[in-house]
Amino acid sequence: MAQANYVNGSAGNVATSVFVVQDTTNPKAVNQASGATAVIVGVSQEYAKYAPIPNATTYAADAAGDPVKVYQIGDVCLLQATSAGWTAGDRLTSNASGVGVTATSGNLYGAIALTTMTGAGLGQVQVVLGKV
Repeated sequence: MAQANYVNGSAGNVATSVFVVQDTTNPKAVNQASGATAVIVGVSQEYAKYAPIPNATTYAADAAGDPVKVYQIGDVCLLQATSAGWTAGDRLTSNASGVGVTATSGNLYGAIALTTMTGAGLGQVQVVLGKV
């Protein structure tokens, strides 16, 4: 398993395979992204904090200070898609929950889709940063 390179910030839970942003109070912490204007720094790890056992959290991090692996520029990883999906080659930004959606004019984006998604699920992306 790769080593975590950030910790969970002060804004609550970080789900698996979602866009994350820099925590405003700690440069080594991230929070789950919350919209198309968020300055995305990467994508959270695809695995939960704990093994898949009954009643265990399914979050990548659910407490401030929990370690979080963040895929960054150039990395290929999995990103959650909304039910709208996306097309390979689309630039992707965050919805209110950090989930990937196709970016539109003026949006900041954090990844390019490598696979087409016809609905919700995990799709392969490459982390890149920019503005449409």
